[in-house]
Amino acid sequence: MCCGRSASSEYKSTMIIDAHAHIFAPQVIANVSGRPALIERLHLDIAGAQQRTTPAALQEEGRRAGVDACLLLPVATADKVREINIAFREIAAGKDFFLRAGTLHPRFPANEEELSRLNGEGVRAIKLCSFSQGFSVPAVETQQLFQLIEAANRFHNGHFFVILDTLYRAHQYFGTAPEFDTMPAMLGDVVRSFPEVDFLLAHMGGLAAPPEEIAKCLPPAENLYLDTSGAAYTLSEEDFVGLLKMHGPGHIIFGTDWPWFGHRQELELLDTLLDLAGFQPEEKQQVLCRNAAGLLGIRVPE
Repeated sequence: MCCGRSASSEYKSTMIIDAHAHIFAPQVIANVSGRPALIERLHLDIAGAQQRTTPAALQEEGRRAGVDACLLLPVATADKVREINIAFREIAAGKDFFLRAGTLHPRFPANEEELSRLNGEGVRAIKLCSFSQGFSVPAVETQQLFQLIEAANRFHNGHFFVILDTLYRAHQYFGTAPEFDTMPAMLGDVVRSFPEVDFLLAHMGGLAAPPEEIAKCLPPAENLYLDTSGAAYTLSEEDFVGLLKMHGPGHIIFGTDWPWFGHRQELELLDTLLDLAGFQPEEKQQVLCRNAAGLLGIRVPE
């Protein structure tokens, strides 16, 4: 699907934020490259990803497509949380193009201290990926982490929000423990259990999940947002548009999942889908920028 219009000219009057981008080490791309079932299921652009491994490449490609900023999403094992957060701080330092999330881990012993440090640096987004970080979403320690974030929001006037990665039955592709998977039902439970935390669920709430399961388990909620990254290749056009209409323009956020997909391609594809959902220009601006900016505390031009 492609609308045939230039994303940069179509949206030059507004800011564009890619709220789902990664800086992967080459070995991560090599690891995924060796998993043909995953590549086929998710339609990953492996050849393109092999050329997209640096912050400079991300900025160059994004700028060419008219993107103004990218939110970098790190994850870390429990022993590397502080190290990874510092590394991504250095990547983003002094560069307006890069926004950054922080990461935590249910078994990291200094989550409260790290939250305070991230708050002092102006970081609002907390990225978690249970299947790559090796934890269970319903586990007691994970629920305690969400409670800690919720308490921090009360203290800091609601600044932190959580980005949860999704991949239906991830253990089938990565050989990880099934309890580390992110299923729509468990994610719906989390959203309902922590109403004072905004949750941004990647890949329209369940990458490669049955669309009826996503719709049933993740109904619209004030604290629930979905990002568009990668989902157009695992959902039918009808199901993707159905989720757009269900959640509305105020709760959908543009993301590419770079380096697996490029910016111009994703902007053109999304524009077609937003048109099919009947979104008007001002509603498209919500998806492309204003929703993410609101969560991140960024002022954007009127």
